[in-house]
Amino acid sequence: MRYQLKVLAVTLPFVAGCYSYARIEPTEVQPGVAVRARLTTAAGDHVAPLLGSTPRQLTGKLISEGRDTVVMEVPSVTQAAVGSTVQTLHQRVSVPKAGVIEWEIRTLNRPRTYALVGGATAIFAAVMINVLKGDPASERLPGGGGVDALVPLFRISR
Repeated sequence: MRYQLKVLAVTLPFVAGCYSYARIEPTEVQPGVAVRARLTTAAGDHVAPLLGSTPRQLTGKLISEGRDTVVMEVPSVTQAAVGSTVQTLHQRVSVPKAGVIEWEIRTLNRPRTYALVGGATAIFAAVMINVLKGDPASERLPGGGGVDALVPLFRISR
């Protein structure tokens, strides 16, 4: 039963992440929307000092769009000065429009979501049936404390 609960615990986070990205035209991108921008090498080098690495794509929220640049809010992971905690902070990055190769928008992937929810429901139902049904022959007698004795079926003598 513990194995089934572990499978259920591992499966549930995937239900929340049933998204995929679909290509969108640059003219259709609206501020406030979760997007992914694929960048040229030059644009990646432009934002590298701000993020600490050279990204080939930025995933975040589009904040504003100017004539030549776009501003995105992207997550950046930092190590705290005290202890070993890691915090996810959001940073606004300005990217030249010419440096964006393609825009993608995050959409709900319905077939994957339905499959994962159905699988999680089936696992949950199987666990609950096992828990509620039980095994009548495995219960101990009242009073407890008895000693199980093994009776030998065969005896080998010389």
